[in-house]
Amino acid sequence: MSGDGSQNVEIEGGVAGPVPSAMSDVLVRGKRLVVRIVLLQAGCAIIAASLFSVFKGSHQGLAALVGGLIVAVGTAVLGWRAFKPGIAGGAVLNTAMYTGVALKWTWFAFALYLALARLKLEVAPLLIGMAVSQLGYWVGLLRLK
Repeated sequence: MSGDGSQNVEIEGGVAGPVPSAMSDVLVRGKRLVVRIVLLQAGCAIIAASLFSVFKGSHQGLAALVGGLIVAVGTAVLGWRAFKPGIAGGAVLNTAMYTGVALKWTWFAFALYLALARLKLEVAPLLIGMAVSQLGYWVGLLRLK
């Protein structure tokens, strides 16, 4: 870091230059947000799975856990891909975001196929686990001080 509050950062394409530390702080906060949301979604999945296991049985609990983890992994894939370029131009970031969303939906389709067709998990607990896990996303976006 230099005396003016900037640091040299390598941008995709091999071009390096000074980037104000406030911009790199945004990148760090974004990555922390993704981790926080994924952990909250996994926690919601565990809560849903626990409730299903207690009240309906272990097979339904497993379905709810798998549904919730499908959502958490999808969010992790999206976040990983969206923040992969680091600090870059708008076109690069736009492409990264679209690629992340495409990978997330590809993951959803593949994981749902495995869960329903191969593992023969029950549909209702799986979808409820997915919905409850999605609540972790909204809770993770809240900024409590």
